[in-house]
Amino acid sequence: MTPDFKIIAAGVNITPQIKDRLLSLTITDEAGIKADTVEITLDDRDGLIELPAPGAPMLVFLGYRETGLIPMGLFTSDEVTVTSPPATLTIRAKAADLGGGIKDQKTRSWDNMTIGDITATIADEHGLEPKVAERFKSVLIDHIDQTEESDIGFLDRMGRDHDALVSVKGGALLFMGKGEGRSASGLPIPPRPVLQRDTTAWTLTLTTREACRSVVALWQDTDAARRQEVTAGEGSPTLRLRHIHQTEAEASAAATAKLDEFTRGSDTFEATFPGDPLIAAETRILAAGFRAGVNGLWSITTATHTLDGSGFTTSISAERPAAN
Repeated sequence: MTPDFKIIAAGVNITPQIKDRLLSLTITDEAGIKADTVEITLDDRDGLIELPAPGAPMLVFLGYRETGLIPMGLFTSDEVTVTSPPATLTIRAKAADLGGGIKDQKTRSWDNMTIGDITATIADEHGLEPKVAERFKSVLIDHIDQTEESDIGFLDRMGRDHDALVSVKGGALLFMGKGEGRSASGLPIPPRPVLQRDTTAWTLTLTTREACRSVVALWQDTDAARRQEVTAGEGSPTLRLRHIHQTEAEASAAATAKLDEFTRGSDTFEATFPGDPLIAAETRILAAGFRAGVNGLWSITTATHTLDGSGFTTSISAERPAAN
């Protein structure tokens, strides 16, 4: 098949003007609140390429001529580098979704609200669509402070307490189970198969870290005027969390989230294979045909798509998924 791309900058399809100048196009899709990025390097042999205005929006598509192009995201230009020799022009841009006021620091308190309500409120403030996994929607937060903290940073902190992933993708504010491979409605997303015979390179890294069989979290019991403990899991060794939570429910959620993080382990799998624009961070792959220890499900933490003179390739970094 024939790799292909399309770039619409500030509402104008500039693909015909740059198609024969493209040296490389790389899109990096990240899990969580780290911004997705695109880097486009062009041949600037005659210096006639018009420099993009700072903040110019770019819609990027990747795929194959025979099967069609897939939208890879809306990006905002934030850096242009011109180099010679050789004469090249490189445009770097970040996902437009994580721009604007969602990174502005705020101070406020949230009382007697569910995670679904908090996420919906913040999403509405930034013109985003809230998408919260069903199991988090009705989780009640009695009280939590947001002190000189951005909205996205605050949600990310709350997500870590519940082993959830917070992200902004495609105009939606997501609060999802980490590594579960599920849609916002809770339905499983089928993993995409990755066969050993199709990979050009792969690496499995098995990391041993201290086992944790139980986690203890503290909460302040205002009625009894003392601190109480909740425990997730059984046996030793036991990890004790330092943060003092407002309620027993919040402490229990934090302990369970930390135990789930240890349960997932820290094994990683990296692979490069023919370009697949449907591969994205937080989706799952099913590795098959590899040696023992590799085959099975993996949750993608980073997906990098590269189109250059060598063709179209996709590289992933992945971790063991959460048990459903």
